[in-house]
Amino acid sequence: MSAIRTKDTAVGLAMLAAGLGYLYLTTGLPRRGAVDATFIPYVLAGGMILLGLLQAFVGWRRHDADAEEAPGVDDEAPSSDAPANYMTVVKTLVLFATFTALLRPLGFPVAAALYLFFQFIVLTPDGRTISYWRYAALAIIGAVITFVSFRYGFDLILPAGPLTPYLP
Repeated sequence: MSAIRTKDTAVGLAMLAAGLGYLYLTTGLPRRGAVDATFIPYVLAGGMILLGLLQAFVGWRRHDADAEEAPGVDDEAPSSDAPANYMTVVKTLVLFATFTALLRPLGFPVAAALYLFFQFIVLTPDGRTISYWRYAALAIIGAVITFVSFRYGFDLILPAGPLTPYLP
């Protein structure tokens, strides 16, 4: 089995294990109904488990395809693969830490809109123009929809910061 296929299978199994662990932790949360504070964690755990299973299956199937190939076939990854971009990961972690720090003083809608706006910029591929107005509109709309969904749809209170006096 080639190194890339071993990695695919290992990543899938790791995601599956993380999903199962997250599901186990979620079952310890108190329940109040069908849609409560545990709803999203259950959805996330199910998604992690499903993605882990799919990734492990794809990696395993690649292993089966390797066994059927003729001897001497190059198992290395194609040279067209893009190199890992660790700075994007570092920037994302810094943005998330900043979002967490700003959550209480600014409130969820403002902190989430700022986080999304800058995350869109970080994730814009090199060579593509950054559409600041479009990113700002998407960030604001996404933050507002998420806030309203959780606060009024799921009845879960997210910090509103300075917007609290203006909310019903």
